[in-house]
Amino acid sequence: MNLTTLIGILLARKWVIVITCALALAGALLLTLLTPKSFTATTDLLVDSRGVDPISGQAQPGRITTGYLATQADVIRSRNVATKVIADLALEKNPAIIKAIKLSGDAAGDQRRILAFLAQGLGVTPKRDSSVLTISFQAQNPELAADIANAFAQAYMITNLELRIEPAKQTSQWYNQQLTGLRDELIEKQNALSSYQEEHNILASSDRLDLESAKLADLSSMLIAVQSERLNSQSRSDQIANAKTGDFKSRAMDNPQVQSLAADLAQAQARLGEVARQVGENHPQYRQALSEVDTLKKQMNLMIDVITGSLQSSVELAIAREEQLKAELANQKELVLQLSRNRNQLALLKQEADNAQAAYDAALARSAQSRLESQIATTDVAVLNSALTPSRPTSPKPAMTLVLACVAGLLLGTAIALGWEWLDQRIRHPYDLEQELGLAVLAYIPHEGSSARATTGIFKKAGIFKEATS
Repeated sequence: MNLTTLIGILLARKWVIVITCALALAGALLLTLLTPKSFTATTDLLVDSRGVDPISGQAQPGRITTGYLATQADVIRSRNVATKVIADLALEKNPAIIKAIKLSGDAAGDQRRILAFLAQGLGVTPKRDSSVLTISFQAQNPELAADIANAFAQAYMITNLELRIEPAKQTSQWYNQQLTGLRDELIEKQNALSSYQEEHNILASSDRLDLESAKLADLSSMLIAVQSERLNSQSRSDQIANAKTGDFKSRAMDNPQVQSLAADLAQAQARLGEVARQVGENHPQYRQALSEVDTLKKQMNLMIDVITGSLQSSVELAIAREEQLKAELANQKELVLQLSRNRNQLALLKQEADNAQAAYDAALARSAQSRLESQIATTDVAVLNSALTPSRPTSPKPAMTLVLACVAGLLLGTAIALGWEWLDQRIRHPYDLEQELGLAVLAYIPHEGSSARATTGIFKKAGIFKEATS
């Protein structure tokens, strides 16, 4: 089938197409007349999605995301908001609602019907690249549509505020419960710290451990000095006790008295030697000089014995002093260790008290912030444009309906015409004979009707065949 054949079929079945199109237009017109008029009212809301906390002034990243407006749209469509609209407008008693959805008087059933009616007529559209939400509602009553659209806006603002306040209230209550336990724990830790300080006589302003540590260092130095002195005296005493007489005297010469006696003894021995050369041993001068030497020797021995005893006494005193210092040093070490343990325990108790104080302060601050948040009476949503009573219906749309019905009628009529032609095939022009029989058409006798003349004119213009010549 070519274009010429198609045109011929449509011209032959034109009344089918015309009747079908007329019926479609009549049906669309009837549908337009029978369909009740619906009015749509819209209200615009400005949602502040910058996410700034009014209490702390800090940004809330969760409210800056692209899905925030979509979430708010879901909130508007929620049953919570719809229930508030029903209660605010008393829709169960509204005559227009009663007439529209035929309420039965059953509270639960009527509630479900009204919710379904609101869900069916409600539309929420977030505007692209904007923080504006558009709430629309479609109803047969224009005043009712405007009232419900504005009621949804107000109910959403109230719900938005509740969704912010309720968690803050619950958080505030929880912190108030925790504050009691934290306060008791803080008092317990502070009492434990005070009791420990009182028990061990520890003052916060004193640093006894440093003083006792310094005292321990002094005792250690004194012990080292006494041990050195004892070892020196012991060494000298042992050397004196084990030395020979010559060494014994020479090691005792560092004493001034011994040195003086040694000098006198040397002089006496010199005089004795001189007298011995001059006189005999029985001479009175010799005996006097000998007696003087013996006396000085006795004095020297007596002095050395005194020095030896003094050294021994020094060793014994040094030993006694060393033992005493060792005992004092051991006691001081124990005292310093005990003070160190006390300081560590005190530091631990103080840290626990500080941690308890910090936890209590943080909970107290968060409780105060939650209390303020639970008392906020403002929301981040504002009505940009309130819904006005629509003056023109949004549906039905007669012009669009008739245009669509005309197009549909033309398409349906064409389909019917083609289907009819397929069921009842006919020869429309000589081209069909040439195609079917494979023979050229030499002439034809045209019908003197208007349709035949029109068809012949079309065929002539198309150059499909030529008229027979006489």
